[in-house]
Amino acid sequence: MEMGPEEPAQAGRTNGSGASEPRPAREMSLHLLRMLETRLEAAGMVLQAEGNRIATRVQLQLIGAAAILIAIWGGIVLLAVALPPNLRVPVLSGVVGAFVIGAAWALIKARSMIAGREVGSLHWFVESLKKDLEVLSRSLAESHTESPAEKPGSSPSDIAA
Repeated sequence: MEMGPEEPAQAGRTNGSGASEPRPAREMSLHLLRMLETRLEAAGMVLQAEGNRIATRVQLQLIGAAAILIAIWGGIVLLAVALPPNLRVPVLSGVVGAFVIGAAWALIKARSMIAGREVGSLHWFVESLKKDLEVLSRSLAESHTESPAEKPGSSPSDIAA
């Protein structure tokens, strides 16, 4: 009796009673594929959210910087016009000094800020991916060490139980 091209594949999938045998390698591969697909979708959402967040932040910073520049320029001009001649230099020097101190504080504060860690951030995505890979490696390591067919002294009755 000659087996057709479909029969060998089906012979490995069913046992004597016709029931489907679990195929751990295939199930793990399908699970990994679904996990990868989910992670890629999440990466797309995270990248889109990060891009929108960065674009919005840059736009707001530009608007804020332009408004502050105009306000500062107007304030300095107003002070220069309104002050008596003998107070112009000391007062304007103090104003310039205050702006230099404010600019230095803003630069130091900007450098000390860290990236967001909330749900949907890039940091959150990378940490979730690390945890998934850790769980996967542990489950693969446990499946190799707990395989009953590889244990010395195990009998078919032990495997069935």
